Amino acid sequence: MGQIRKQVIQSSFLAYIGFGVGAINTYLFTRQGIFTPEQFGLTQVIISLSQILAPLASLGMTAFINRFFPYYFDRLPNKKNDMLTIAILFSSIGAILVFSGCLLFEPLVIKKFQSRSALLVEFYYWALVFSFFYLCFTILESYMGALKKTVLPNFMKETAYRICVFALIILYMFQIIPFSIFVILFCCIYLLIVAIIISYLFFTRQLHVSTSFSSVSRRLKKSATTYVGYVYGGSVIINMARQVDTLALAGAQNLATTGIYSLNQYAAAILQVPFRGVQAIAGPLIAQHWKNKNLTEIKRIYQRSSINLLLIGSFLFINIWLNYDDGLKFLHIDSQFATGKIVFLLLGLYNLFELGTGANAVLIVTSPAWRFEFYAGVILLALSIPLNILMAKYVGIEGVAFATAGTLFVYNICRLVFIKRRFNLTPFTIKTLYALLLVTGSYLLTWFLWQHIHGLGGILLRSAMFSILFFAGIFYFQLTPDLPQFIAVVKKRLNRKKP
Repeated sequence: MGQIRKQVIQSSFLAYIGFGVGAINTYLFTRQGIFTPEQFGLTQVIISLSQILAPLASLGMTAFINRFFPYYFDRLPNKKNDMLTIAILFSSIGAILVFSGCLLFEPLVIKKFQSRSALLVEFYYWALVFSFFYLCFTILESYMGALKKTVLPNFMKETAYRICVFALIILYMFQIIPFSIFVILFCCIYLLIVAIIISYLFFTRQLHVSTSFSSVSRRLKKSATTYVGYVYGGSVIINMARQVDTLALAGAQNLATTGIYSLNQYAAAILQVPFRGVQAIAGPLIAQHWKNKNLTEIKRIYQRSSINLLLIGSFLFINIWLNYDDGLKFLHIDSQFATGKIVFLLLGLYNLFELGTGANAVLIVTSPAWRFEFYAGVILLALSIPLNILMAKYVGIEGVAFATAGTLFVYNICRLVFIKRRFNLTPFTIKTLYALLLVTGSYLLTWFLWQHIHGLGGILLRSAMFSILFFAGIFYFQLTPDLPQFIAVVKKRLNRKKP
């Protein structure tokens, strides 16, 4: 677990720096007098569109890299390793097919969104540019994950990207560029990120593009094709199900409502930062353990990831929820955005549950039972799309949040039950119960004592008291060995720096 812990700490630290910058960006997007809710909504719809188009165009190459990298890196020298060549070839074919289809169906997009979300129609082509370069990044991110070089892509995705957005916001805020140029440059940020990662791989001599197919590729052709077909279908379905809420609101309501939903969705997504880091780092390790049939080590990673993610997520969620109203007022956020409070609650509770399930997603897709992810995804999509569309049309943002959280909750329950029955593995231990009791008790005591104190003073008092109770409980009940070990490492390094 040391390797995972080290890279998770590094990646999470950089990611939270990025989320700090992202929080500033979101504040500037939503503060009165800079952007309108429609303009903020446009940026979120562009991002949501990329989350659907990029996996669709990848033709499953990210799953291919994650699953089969041990066979390539264990058996081939660098110059003959054609894994990246295959990924580039097939994702290029996918990009041609998908983006040609987007151009072909442009009249349908105009008909659907013109009346309620005209800005999306205006910048439709640039949204496709954003999606294409995001596709390129996902391929490189998976490849660097296989090389166990996760810190750079995580930094570029979570931190550098948001720094670029911040720079563009400043340029727009001081009227150096108009909004049209802002959107164009926003859609080209991943071009810069891709160029930096390619340069890094080139100068470190890790950019291996073979001109011929290896014996490993020929031997794995049948099994890889079957695996990628199922996992690709499942990942596309899951991404569509996860993004349908934003697109449904843009089509059934308007970009302003989408912006309100997206702000609260973003606040709930803060919980997911360590989750993405664990997936990127634990995935290759779990794949290696499946290859070696080391179920004991898989169980250890699974349960350790569960308790660590649950604790981190609980700390973030409760601090935000305790200070939600006072935080918006203190930051002078446009009052329209406060109408989405229930969105944050519903999506935040679901994200907390998903964190508690640990690395179950990568455990399934790298296991011999990887087909399950496809079939479960089909059920998820069948529930999610009609439910979100109906809720967006007749209920609004709260209904969409309920539909999204509810369907994903059912989906993750299915994952848990399957893993338990197939591999007799569960992410939960008695420490999970202790953690939930600790979080609940700390929250209730903090809320009871300081609920009537408002403003910055109330925010500081509630945050300080909950944090003290929470971390004291973690140490007392010894809920995770990683926190004491992390503190010990920090102390050791600080002592080394003393003269």
